[in-house]
Amino acid sequence: MVRYFLRFSYIGTQYRGVQKQVSSPYVRDTDTIQGALEAALLTIVPKPIIRPSIILSSRTDAGVHALCNTGHVELQNKYNVLYKTDEINRFVNNYFNKCGHTIRLLECTPVTNDFHARFSCKSRTYIYRFMIPKVPDEQRLSLVDTQHTYFIRESNFDIDRVKHGTELFMGIKDFTTFTPPPKTNKEMVYVRSLHIFALEEAQTLIPFDPLSENFRYFHFVCKAKSFLYNQIRRMVGALIALGRRKITEKDITVMLQVPSHNNWDPRITPALASGLHLVNLEYDQEELSRCTILDDQKVQSEGLPSEEQELQLEEQKQELAK
Repeated sequence: MVRYFLRFSYIGTQYRGVQKQVSSPYVRDTDTIQGALEAALLTIVPKPIIRPSIILSSRTDAGVHALCNTGHVELQNKYNVLYKTDEINRFVNNYFNKCGHTIRLLECTPVTNDFHARFSCKSRTYIYRFMIPKVPDEQRLSLVDTQHTYFIRESNFDIDRVKHGTELFMGIKDFTTFTPPPKTNKEMVYVRSLHIFALEEAQTLIPFDPLSENFRYFHFVCKAKSFLYNQIRRMVGALIALGRRKITEKDITVMLQVPSHNNWDPRITPALASGLHLVNLEYDQEELSRCTILDDQKVQSEGLPSEEQELQLEEQKQELAK
């Protein structure tokens, strides 16, 4: 059995989140990113003899997108040979194309069991996109942008107030107020530290659409080792409420200084999932290089002689191509 490190991207609009919603390993649950990936891995040749079960590094909510997310999975076949990673990519992405999934497997790397996609991750970076009309009551929207960018209707939105408000979240903070109560008895660590939380001017995703000229585009950049459930969407929602002058900086400060699940200000609405994108996961490249299984580090073969293995693999591929 060999561990494979996966990098994958997705448009999250049609999915119920990245994590499977069912506990049974025999239910595919392809309405989630994890479920669809595990179903796709069942199509690789030679067929895995154990059902793939992916360990995710970051669990994004329903509707959230990812330019790059990661995970690892352990695969074993009856020949006990190492899979060719380009073949895994081809079979998995062919499955996604045929089934209409908006998911792509970007990279697949065999690694030793010392490497863990979640615990080896040093930081996670998200952006949250939003747009503001240049003139009042502008409703003509670029449809591509609306799938990935939150539309703020107010043309007098105070962007400087928001930019200043990001500083309230920097440093070591207790984010209990910025996450819903847990559904389990698992002990949570609510004290976190953001590496980066900044507001930057951005661009339209489709510059040749003339409708995009009617708006100004911005995104929040948020980087930390890890985040609580809904934390970023609540922080962004609070800052959007600040820019709309529904709340003050003092209201945000109170939620941070008096952390409680009951202290969430009801005037704030968490930002919509569609504007949130996971854009990068940082790993120690030396650790990853050390744990990577190179082509010449073959897994000990057992069973059939190599010529017969190749013949049977080719027959399986031809069967799948029919």
